[in-house]
Amino acid sequence: MIQVGREGHARKECVFCTRDGQPGVLFETESLYVMPDKFPTRAGHALIISKAHLPCYAAAPELLRELEEAKARVERFLRDTYGGAMFSLEHGVAGQTVFHAHFHVSVMNRVPAPPEYIAHPDVHAIQGWQPVLGRYAERGQYRLVEYEGQRYLIDGYSPSIVTGRPWFAALTGMTWREGMGWLKKTGPEDVSETERRWKVWVERS
Repeated sequence: MIQVGREGHARKECVFCTRDGQPGVLFETESLYVMPDKFPTRAGHALIISKAHLPCYAAAPELLRELEEAKARVERFLRDTYGGAMFSLEHGVAGQTVFHAHFHVSVMNRVPAPPEYIAHPDVHAIQGWQPVLGRYAERGQYRLVEYEGQRYLIDGYSPSIVTGRPWFAALTGMTWREGMGWLKKTGPEDVSETERRWKVWVERS
């Protein structure tokens, strides 16, 4: 199925619009659908994706309540079936590999954010979405990170991204290699396992 974007035409080149070659959908809402990440950083890694072809969620404030409700459901599933610390991330245009609004939700190792990361001038502890909407209106990009309920708003192209790599490595168990990016320990079997656990969880809920 090809979704119609805000611009009024289908985005045939966008894998999140066509869903070609993507994992199965776990559940849908009126404006969103949720699926396992095809290339998960950790087992259980899920994506909340807008049905409309949007650049990021700050471009559609009317979807934020629906997004938060979907996120809460995904987090309940992950806590019940995987355990660990809740981590979520949105590349608000900056750093996207698919240029379509999608929100990452996963469980990580319990590693508190290091003081040098929190103290970086481009990293701001926030509550709610208003600071994100303001940043997007001002700069057209952002990154939003949430770890165990605390949100951080980050300039999308800030050097803090590099500062945070050791923390992200500890959270995920992945390794960063210059010129290669993140080396993952997950594979297709983790995607299938997430789908299986979701079916069991829904039946028991």
